[in-house]
Amino acid sequence: MPLGTYNTIAVELVEYADRAVAFFESRGYRVRIEHAELGCPFTPTLTCNRKPTTMLVEVAAKLDQTRLDTLIKFAKSSGRDTRVALCVPNTIQLSPAETQRLIQWGAGLYVATGDAVIEQCVPGDLALHVHLPDLANHPKEFKDKLGSAYEQFDRRQWREGFEDACQALEVEARRYLVRWIRTGRIRILDKNGLPRAIAARQVNKWTMGQLAVEFNNIQAQNLNDSVIAKALETINRDRVGVAHHKRKAVTERRLRTNVGQHMWVIVAALNAML
Repeated sequence: MPLGTYNTIAVELVEYADRAVAFFESRGYRVRIEHAELGCPFTPTLTCNRKPTTMLVEVAAKLDQTRLDTLIKFAKSSGRDTRVALCVPNTIQLSPAETQRLIQWGAGLYVATGDAVIEQCVPGDLALHVHLPDLANHPKEFKDKLGSAYEQFDRRQWREGFEDACQALEVEARRYLVRWIRTGRIRILDKNGLPRAIAARQVNKWTMGQLAVEFNNIQAQNLNDSVIAKALETINRDRVGVAHHKRKAVTERRLRTNVGQHMWVIVAALNAML
């Protein structure tokens, strides 16, 4: 990319900006140089798009807190997956306090050399605001099940966190069914209203949708059975969406609307099981 393509950065930063362009393009982003996002108070060096994510990247020789804070506020107000990152040359050393500030803001940090770009801080989805139940108030077994999901949400990687939580719910729902089927407390009825013989290997193959159906077929459900059945039924559509259709706009809109409430539902269901 020839010199002169950039109008907002110093000449000595151009090679690093070019390296950043190549890096993000290699990750499947469509990169536009100095593209003015509608409503954005200034033009970031790079705007990178990969459905459903938009990444605003500032290539700079230092951390301009005011400028980056403005970009972050814009991203938080966007209503869609918008992320902000700073890319600096490897000749620049940010202080530990500056790096920590980027982490706290949820911004990314990339260091560019003459032939590579290193991701030091992962940028997060700044426009999604989810408040989860306090994990500290739950027993160790519960934390073991959802700790990974909570870490993902802390990093603003909410889709991955939701997938982890859904997997934990599925695993525990299968264990719950197998345990109570073996004791005889749970009996599942067929379409004729008669109890069925069900082996553990069958239960372990059921999808979340199938688990929801079978929980609803439990004879004489107790309160916990009912909570789990409703949780599986409520979450299943979006669980399928995040697993198989996450790039679809309609899936993204629905997930962003529902994911916070879904996490509370998952926590309630796991509490019922554990």
